[in-house]
Amino acid sequence: MKLLAQHGASNGDKTARGLEKGYVDGVIYSPRDVTAPKLQEHLAEAVKIKANSTRLFDPQYYACYNVSPQDARLGRLATCEEYGKYFKRRRRNELEGDTATLKRDIENCIEFQSNLDLTALIAPNILITRSFDSIEAVIAKNFIRFTGSVAEEVHASRPVYATLAVSREALLDKTELLDFLTDITLLDHPPGGFYVLVASRSEDARSDIFNADVIAGWMLLNHTLAINGYEVINGYSDIITPFLGMAGATAGATGWWSNLRTFSLNRFLPAGGGRLPIQRYLSGRLLNRVTFFELNQLRSRYSDILNGLETDALYPEDRGSEPDRADEVLQTWQTLKTLNDDLVRRSVGESMAACREAIAGASAAYDEIQATIRLDQKSNADHLPAILEGIRVFSQLAEMEGTTLEQP
Repeated sequence: MKLLAQHGASNGDKTARGLEKGYVDGVIYSPRDVTAPKLQEHLAEAVKIKANSTRLFDPQYYACYNVSPQDARLGRLATCEEYGKYFKRRRRNELEGDTATLKRDIENCIEFQSNLDLTALIAPNILITRSFDSIEAVIAKNFIRFTGSVAEEVHASRPVYATLAVSREALLDKTELLDFLTDITLLDHPPGGFYVLVASRSEDARSDIFNADVIAGWMLLNHTLAINGYEVINGYSDIITPFLGMAGATAGATGWWSNLRTFSLNRFLPAGGGRLPIQRYLSGRLLNRVTFFELNQLRSRYSDILNGLETDALYPEDRGSEPDRADEVLQTWQTLKTLNDDLVRRSVGESMAACREAIAGASAAYDEIQATIRLDQKSNADHLPAILEGIRVFSQLAEMEGTTLEQP
């Protein structure tokens, strides 16, 4: 399973360093945060560092539909002339009736990306904000339905992935989810794969994503698409990544800010004030991040929370375990890539057993730690029951218990 860098603001040399070190397999670029000429430079650099890197471009079309114009903070999407070839404000009545506008937007988006050194192209779509039984879902299905046929018409030279962006609320209704999946897997002109986003109400709403039904629905979505022969790239999947790999995902992605770890439309709204977040350390043992000062407390007494990877050195004990801010994401990427390698096995059944074992190990480690040390709310074990229950619900929905089906 691949791990990709979710590109965003303040990139600096982070993605280049991640590629050089082999911590990530590629990058999903954000037009909101980079001009088209600068994007060309980033792509050339990625090819130079790693010729076989995965290079994708998220059109972020959902921001032209799902974010109201008076609130929008669109960055380069609104000011870069090149992006205007496909990124235009759209109203519901333009997309729900006559499909000519919708198909034209797909075509313009594919043609724009055709001039970039990308390994695959991502078609546009809107975000389904509430329910799969809605006008938004009908529009989203039309974008998916026409992605393959438009790609054929323009003779796209690379695979074209359909975007499937859904809110965590939409995933809560399993009957509607299953009906929707049936519709998008029975296509006359299927896309080359899917780029999947699950939206939280905000990037800080931890319980939005760490919810058993949300996790189960996200895994089911990946599994259903994978067994129907599609490659599935998950954006903003962060710690959920290996569990999506268990279900059949091709790749997951994460970045250096909270809004690059969890997908939310808040990313396109005016930002509030506040301080920079405290640097954290992602522990494979805990399947979670702890603050650097918690790490400094824990590392001598509970040494197994350390990963034993080279990026541990970026958290020097003689500096109170505080890393340079730009190094935090390198530690995240190496840890997640290692977790992917450890937990995503030859078959879904084997992967599921490995994931359950990892959760049990994390719970045992937390029991030992929390007997003596009180952790920050984001550092505690609250996420583990949701993941474990999510796996159980997923296995029931997909009738997966005990399966030996090989990973795609």
